[in-house]
Amino acid sequence: MKFFAYFLTTALMLGLPTSAEVPTPSADLMTMTQDARCRQVLVTCLVGGEPLRMLLDTGASHTVLHKDSAAKLKNVHRPDISMLQFKGNARQRPELLTGTLQAGALTLPEHTCLVMDLTPVRAAMATPPDGILGMDVLGILPFTFDQRNSTFYWGLPKKAQGVQMNGRPDRFGRLIVEAECRGKKLELLLDSGSTVTRMPADLWSAGVEKTTTVQVGDVNCDTHLQVQLGKPADLAVAPGVVLSAVQPVLTPGQPPILGMDSLRGVALVHVPVKGSSCGVFYVVK
Repeated sequence: MKFFAYFLTTALMLGLPTSAEVPTPSADLMTMTQDARCRQVLVTCLVGGEPLRMLLDTGASHTVLHKDSAAKLKNVHRPDISMLQFKGNARQRPELLTGTLQAGALTLPEHTCLVMDLTPVRAAMATPPDGILGMDVLGILPFTFDQRNSTFYWGLPKKAQGVQMNGRPDRFGRLIVEAECRGKKLELLLDSGSTVTRMPADLWSAGVEKTTTVQVGDVNCDTHLQVQLGKPADLAVAPGVVLSAVQPVLTPGQPPILGMDSLRGVALVHVPVKGSSCGVFYVVK
């Protein structure tokens, strides 16, 4: 039996200091906050009745708990996974945990989470999370990331008219955005778990502006890399919607992703589709 764990979570930052640990969150399940360093969105969820601070990650296929946070949970089950085969981009072999998961107003009994060492992800953020809430949960929830007004919440905006983003869901409900820059077509994974937009240099038609050093914190590594920054250019992501002055990090051999930096001037809205594990993403300027 194979368990597919194709999740992609990366925090990329430019020259930011490391912050100390912060206290465990209260059990306010409706309030979202934005990390002060990475701009990712955080929310408190209950797993087995215990509050955990979770990073909302549209680029993650599965929900993942940090091994130290998972070890403290009591009302959960840890199944034998010795016969399972895992496939994905994570170099670690995860463990599994099942228990009741509550996110916002949604309760999922006996939900299965991966358990991994998320130390690099936690070190990259001002507010170290206890885990990552992936599209296995986010795909069935309505949520709004409004970076125009710095408001983030479960639910949909009441008045704003959004435009559906160009693209298609992959097999895990993650959106592959079909974008265009200066006449060149691009496909990028919509990844709210990434601080920046990134892609191989040959995909960015605007060219290279400079070389710099970035910190990379994901499930596979915590290191500093020398990379190129692309020249700022406009990126069309929906009919009549153009993201202005997008400046991707250009890295070879990495899948293209659309990160939170490119969405600073817009609101990202996810609308669930009944009977489906993936919904529709809208963008509001």
